[in-house]
Amino acid sequence: MSERSDALPADVPPPDRGVLEALQVYRAAETAMRRRTGAAMGIGENDFLALRLILDNAAGGRRTAAKDVSAYVGVSSASTTALIDRLVQAGLVERRTNDTDRRSVDLVPTRAAFGDTGPMVAAQEQIAARAAELSEEDAKTVTRFLTTMRETVDRISAERHANRPERT
Repeated sequence: MSERSDALPADVPPPDRGVLEALQVYRAAETAMRRRTGAAMGIGENDFLALRLILDNAAGGRRTAAKDVSAYVGVSSASTTALIDRLVQAGLVERRTNDTDRRSVDLVPTRAAFGDTGPMVAAQEQIAARAAELSEEDAKTVTRFLTTMRETVDRISAERHANRPERT
């Protein structure tokens, strides 16, 4: 058995299996945090994911339509409508007619969404602070790895969707 590097804490697995294990453990911890935060806000996990998308898009100057929520959360258009209705009813999101395409509706976070998501903002700030501790080289490596993992997952999802038997 090889010696572990002194740079690795005792709970970090060795590099030969550590990356994927660490990613799985991180995903589980992040999912649990999302569930707890959503529960504290009185909304379900899918509602929380949709709100996070709408807030992130708004912060990035991007519009969010119902189809974007449907694709991101992975639910039907009917379920998306119900989800958006819940966010509107909770006072977290407004439907606004798109300025350039009057037939389209944008989903916009309300002031309450920013106030009610305090736990999300605090968590994001703490996570960003830890990410800022990475060296430039480490940050590039992690970013490249996570981008490759996302692309792989997206490709697998697209292949599975394309290979599904048609419903009649």
